[in-house]
Amino acid sequence: MSALTGASVADAGYETETLQGGTLGEVCRVSGTAVTEDGERPYALVVKTQRRWERHGDPQCWRREHDLYAANIVDDFPGPIKLPRCLLLEEEDGLTRIWMEYVEGATGTRLQIDELALAAERLGSFQGAFHLKGRKDWAVPRGYPAVRSSYDLYQIILAGRLRESIAGFPDALRHILNGYADRAADLMDAFDALPLTLCQGDVHQDNIILREEANGTAVYLIDWDCAGYGRMGEDAVDMLMEAFVYSDREVSLLPAYRRRIIDSYCAGARTQGADFELNDSRVRELSALAWGFRVATRYLEAGDEGTRRRCVEILHAMLA
Repeated sequence: MSALTGASVADAGYETETLQGGTLGEVCRVSGTAVTEDGERPYALVVKTQRRWERHGDPQCWRREHDLYAANIVDDFPGPIKLPRCLLLEEEDGLTRIWMEYVEGATGTRLQIDELALAAERLGSFQGAFHLKGRKDWAVPRGYPAVRSSYDLYQIILAGRLRESIAGFPDALRHILNGYADRAADLMDAFDALPLTLCQGDVHQDNIILREEANGTAVYLIDWDCAGYGRMGEDAVDMLMEAFVYSDREVSLLPAYRRRIIDSYCAGARTQGADFELNDSRVRELSALAWGFRVATRYLEAGDEGTRRRCVEILHAMLA
């Protein structure tokens, strides 16, 4: 509490608000007024509780963010991307708890093309700097690349379903996805030749916060449980696809968002001296393997026609 208020705290009242809840984790905002030697001061912080669970190919995901803070790795992150300041770490059997500053700003569906382009530029700058200067020997980040993990997982779920006609699912899309599956090994090898960097692994619009600060707009990226060494560009593609797959944003906007997000990301990387470009073909390949089979699975599991129709629209826009 003293770290938040800047003074010794004698007493504090509080109230809690659940920001995100579930059986595996919970994020709560704790706010109130603290009594300090200088008088009463309002405060707000976040408590993130994470219980043991295992992501596909990543058994340590549940404790990764805790361990990133514990190892002071975030102190070495390049400046273009910020993380909330950690105030306290706790650990019990099968459970971690992070107490951190509450960052208030624009997030989620409030982020439109200009805001996401700014976040992409800062992300490219961060990852370009990390590629050139960051440590590549930390044990905490996951070692299973995110693109390969996503492809493997959803290929298992599909289990050959795309090899035969599916009611309502366009054969043209099915053939395109099968073509990517047939070339997956070679495409993965090509991805492995892209510059190595540190990837957040889940650049969802809800994990991006834009806050106005004294020096301008700061971009915060939260939820680092998917973090791992990966390839430049994959987080930018995630930012793009997350903005459409898990929202009701008009799908016809996807090509314009793709152009702004990818161009901004590459421009950010170049500000750090990283000679990096993502052409349209590489973006389609990354999108197809990391997201195409995921969206096709979403189509198969959907219980309503509207979701199925949207999945088809996204696949058309993604692979065009």
